Amino acid sequence: MVSDYLLVHGTTQGARSWGKVWGHMTAPVEHPPRLYRPKQALRVRAIDLPGHGADRGQDAALVSLREGVKAIADVVEGESFSDYVLVGHELGGTVALRAVGELAVKPRRIVLVSGIVPASGKPALSAYPLATRAIVRSCAMLSGLTGRDITVPSDIIGRYWFGELDMMRKVEAIGHSGPLPLRMLTEAAGLNLEELPCPVTYIVLTNNRLIAAGRQRAMAARVPGASVIELNAGHQVAVASPQELANTLLAAS
Repeated sequence: MVSDYLLVHGTTQGARSWGKVWGHMTAPVEHPPRLYRPKQALRVRAIDLPGHGADRGQDAALVSLREGVKAIADVVEGESFSDYVLVGHELGGTVALRAVGELAVKPRRIVLVSGIVPASGKPALSAYPLATRAIVRSCAMLSGLTGRDITVPSDIIGRYWFGELDMMRKVEAIGHSGPLPLRMLTEAAGLNLEELPCPVTYIVLTNNRLIAAGRQRAMAARVPGASVIELNAGHQVAVASPQELANTLLAAS
């Protein structure tokens, strides 16, 4: 059965990070495609969370999880999503899980791509490795002192968030990265995992240098009844292995 897809990006990124995946998911099945065909049933929509991507004008450090939830709800309601899959990468997974209980129209399924699932009552940041937590806390301290958004230094973000990419793609990805969403990372996530209204699929990225595969599996285990798929890919799977990810998302509907 064909579903629509709503894609939510991870930390420091934006809707454009899904570009190659979007292309593979929406590519015509027929080659060459017909000059005319009926309206495509599959709709794939990537959003920018507040303070990210095209919405960088807003102070990313002050954006709350509730504002992220509202961004998802605005798209679902404003664009009449009814039969859809909600996909969240990394921190976007936390936002998706928080949003699902508040959406008037529930998704058919949630897919978490190396999604952050903190323990009950904890912030998203608590589920990251120690080194990442230290980076975020240092940036939060600097942000508090300067009163402005803080962008992770390029060598650090290149090593942790984009470590598996080749140099050309790493430079491009770093160039499109924005400031850290400090409040989204550090406020209590407020997830209600026991009463999710739809099934969840967790995609473990086994070569993820930011979040180890074992940590991902432990987070997947926090979601009752979640099915787990493993991909031999790194954290930036949407950039490095977009066709494999696109095929996995399409199969998960």
